[in-house]
Amino acid sequence: MARLKYLLFLVLLSCGAFASESTELNSRGVAYYNQGRYREAIIAFEQARALAPDNQVVQRNLANVYQAEAGELAKRADFDSAIKLLGKAVAINPGEASPLIQLGHCYLRLEMIPEAIHHLERAIQAAPYDVQAHELLGEAYYRDNDLANARVQWSWVLEQQPHRKDLKKRFDKAEREEVVEVGFRPVRSFHFQISSTPEIAGHMLQNLLAILEQAYAEIGRNVGGVYPPGPIQVIVYNAESFAEATQVRQNVGALYDGKIRIPLVDAAGLLTQNDELKQTLYHEYTHVVVRYIAHNNVAWWMNEGLAETFSRPLAGSRLQTLQKAVENGELFAYASMEDSLLKTLDSEGLWLAYTQSHATLLYLWKRFGQLKLIELLDALATGTKTEQALVRVYNRNYDVLYAEVAMFIRNGC
Repeated sequence: MARLKYLLFLVLLSCGAFASESTELNSRGVAYYNQGRYREAIIAFEQARALAPDNQVVQRNLANVYQAEAGELAKRADFDSAIKLLGKAVAINPGEASPLIQLGHCYLRLEMIPEAIHHLERAIQAAPYDVQAHELLGEAYYRDNDLANARVQWSWVLEQQPHRKDLKKRFDKAEREEVVEVGFRPVRSFHFQISSTPEIAGHMLQNLLAILEQAYAEIGRNVGGVYPPGPIQVIVYNAESFAEATQVRQNVGALYDGKIRIPLVDAAGLLTQNDELKQTLYHEYTHVVVRYIAHNNVAWWMNEGLAETFSRPLAGSRLQTLQKAVENGELFAYASMEDSLLKTLDSEGLWLAYTQSHATLLYLWKRFGQLKLIELLDALATGTKTEQALVRVYNRNYDVLYAEVAMFIRNGC
């Protein structure tokens, strides 16, 4: 009996020692957390939890620091690592909305739409009045081409925050598209989901899907094996419904705004010829890949230049236009082309801007190759400014690039 009491005393003593050490590790983790040293805080909290697995304070602290470090990883575009940490945070407290919202945001950034919807719906179950969760869920539904449910979510947000003008524009856009696209029929391939105006024949849609699948493979290889998860949404219109849904200028032949939108039948009722269709789809699909890699951090001229480079040759009248512009000193400064020029230039100026962007990316591609381009996109993905990324990757600022591209054009590209 005396021996049993002694053993019990040792157990209690050991438990007290574990509790004391756990408290010390927790305090150390809090200090690291307050200093922004999240990785060190994670180690301290994980050690504290191993010693006191039922301590709710330690669990809560660990979940918080998982979320904090995930936020830092997301800023560096390391969404895969962020998702792993957020999964651990959710496992600690499955009923907490905050890590679920972060997960939904990360999955949206990776274009993993079903996963985003799943976690954001869970977040709203946990926090029915969380405005961010409803807004993100609306975005996820919209990207899934579920326009009705997207509008339901955004409508609720606008009731809570009626001053949100940008969101009101998104809501109105979705409403307009829903009216135009009522009756559109779905067709699907492995990576793409088409919603098409009914008069387009089935064999034309199958041809379109075949071109897109080819683009998926080829452009993915061009950027080092990047293949966005499907289904990628493609909306096929006639000329009239395209204009009504998008409300863009008449000379815009197609666009990508999170979905590829293309009019397959012109105002005269004629189908787009196959060569032109292939160039257009390759162009727009390049935008899909660029957005997947670097979200909205890519300058307009670079985004369009990549899309042109991967979709068509630079020759004939395009090259002649550029050479004339070089001789007349009419090329655009790159800083002036960082934001979209679709609404600021006339048709002639826009044509030159596109063609100059094409020549610039063709120059970088031909001279420095694929690996440097991948490095450039990765730098932009982390939020690095365009000229700063050019200096880091190519050792060229805008002025040097301008001079070299002008010479490249003079020499016939």
